[in-house]
Amino acid sequence: MNLSVASGLIELCATEAGPADGPRALPNGSGAKVARRLAEIAAARLLDAPAAAEEQLRRALVVGYGELEPRERAQLRSRLVTAIAAQPGRDRDLAGAAAAAAACWQPISAADSAHLWLVAGRAWHRAGRHARAAAAFDRILFGVDVAYPRGELALVRSEFAESLLRLGRYRQAAWQFTEAARLLDGSAADRHQHADLVWSAAVARECCGQESAAIGGYLRAAGLWGELGKIVPRARCLRAAAWLQLRGPGGRIRGPWWLTIAVLLTELHQLIAVEPAAHLAEELDRTRGQFAQMCAQASGRRADPEHSGPLHGHHPR
Repeated sequence: MNLSVASGLIELCATEAGPADGPRALPNGSGAKVARRLAEIAAARLLDAPAAAEEQLRRALVVGYGELEPRERAQLRSRLVTAIAAQPGRDRDLAGAAAAAAACWQPISAADSAHLWLVAGRAWHRAGRHARAAAAFDRILFGVDVAYPRGELALVRSEFAESLLRLGRYRQAAWQFTEAARLLDGSAADRHQHADLVWSAAVARECCGQESAAIGGYLRAAGLWGELGKIVPRARCLRAAAWLQLRGPGGRIRGPWWLTIAVLLTELHQLIAVEPAAHLAEELDRTRGQFAQMCAQASGRRADPEHSGPLHGHHPR
């Protein structure tokens, strides 16, 4: 049955009501019947024509308003979310539909409502609506037990953290990145993502002024990248740690920054001796340049360090 037939179905039910009810009125119970039929048609079109399925589901929600049971309405809204999700480039619409479905499911199933709020948050995150994304994530990821696999939940928390970073909520972002990293700790299949999350948490901690914790995070991330044989992110983490070790409170040196850089320089020289690749030479030049700036700063001479802030050189997922 196509859209014109579905429209005719609605009109037929309207005329059955008789002239006293007006040409567009539906007899009691007819709206629910039509809505259920439209939902069946939408289900048949969902895979090959999600836009057509979406249109019929929207009609079903209008026609069945006030007659469908709460669970039926919630199910229709969930199907509408599925139909919109099947259409690329509809993240804002998807988020709005998922939020409406979540509210509809709230008095019926807390688990379904929580899942749909996360769908909404992730869609708003992808659409760049970070305030709305954070608000949706906030409803679920603080104090609610989400029945997601650890890897998927880590991804959700990392997206929440990225939206928080965009909003300047660095302390909360650090906590979410840390929680995401904890979920992947020990997973052999997720070692790269785990290292990236530890690095991201360190960046967020530096942004919110938790510099001692940031140093530990950078050094830990550097170790994880080293285990993976990834010298470029390892070098960036070690340089970031060295800058924080140099720039302690009140201008005092906080840690052995020169040893941190010396370890990196030695490692780069050894790698270049085995394989003189261009990216290794670039990292060596960058490290030498920053080491010179650190030495100038440590000796009281003015320098303009390349590491101009915690987000410098860090590339979120």
